[in-house]
Amino acid sequence: MRYFKITCHRGHCGTGHSSAITFAFEAKNLIAAMDMAKKMPSVKHSRVIMSGNEISKEEYKDYIAISAYKRAEMMRA
Repeated sequence: MRYFKITCHRGHCGTGHSSAITFAFEAKNLIAAMDMAKKMPSVKHSRVIMSGNEISKEEYKDYIAISAYKRAEMMRA
């Protein structure tokens, strides 16, 4: 398996607004990881993925230590 970091548009920020939220996934390829990200709660499902890139297993473990939703809230504050 490979590891990916996917950034999506996050909804629930008020009418016409969005922010970025980044998830880390373990998947067989980038397309599979992007499909997983599109199905996550609070993601604007009709919007295009902002970015996606492969990361190392160590980066993946560090990234999943904190929830993506908590990380997004910390960035907004």
